Amino acid sequence: MSTTFNVTMDVSDMQGKTVLVFLKPQNPQRNYLIHAWQVLTASAGASESFEYEAVISTDVTSVGEKPGNSIVSGRTVVMPGQLFSAQSPSGLSPKLSMAPTSLADQKLTPEQCGVINQTNPFIQFNSNWYVNDRPVVTMPYVDLNMTVSFEYLPNFYFMVASPPMVGQTYIVQNFSDMTQYVMPITATEVDVNLTKDKGLWVFDFAAK
Repeated sequence: MSTTFNVTMDVSDMQGKTVLVFLKPQNPQRNYLIHAWQVLTASAGASESFEYEAVISTDVTSVGEKPGNSIVSGRTVVMPGQLFSAQSPSGLSPKLSMAPTSLADQKLTPEQCGVINQTNPFIQFNSNWYVNDRPVVTMPYVDLNMTVSFEYLPNFYFMVASPPMVGQTYIVQNFSDMTQYVMPITATEVDVNLTKDKGLWVFDFAAK
């Protein structure tokens, strides 16, 4: 089931800023690179919509032979409780394939999705996680036999900020400056209204 968010910029001037929406991984580590999951660029008085559906996918990024060359594996959809193994067939870049259920049961809770580094020869990589094919978090420097897990709740974090640069990421501490919205499980549509009061950007939410 998907949910539509309709965001109205109920202000006279956006002052060159955008609305950023984040999803927060459970138990995030300090070195996680958090991506703005949605970047809304509607102007003052306009509305912009986005869709949310609970589809998680993952891929891994490794460094190629040439400096500055990065290689991204194929992306795969992951269900909670599933573990994928990153292997390096014939010494090539990491490739993801489903790990045995017995290993998944050892490494993960039923709510977590995971990736384990089983490359041989060993290749260090970054683990990237997406919801609706949009990046949520990058977990850097995954070493040999290390498992990284991803889990999140349908809580949305809104903030007004300068437009992010290409590839820009944020740190976990930024969440303290955001407005949290906990979506009702039954919601099919959420109206979000942005106003400004005494210099403060204010978000109001109404679910249907």
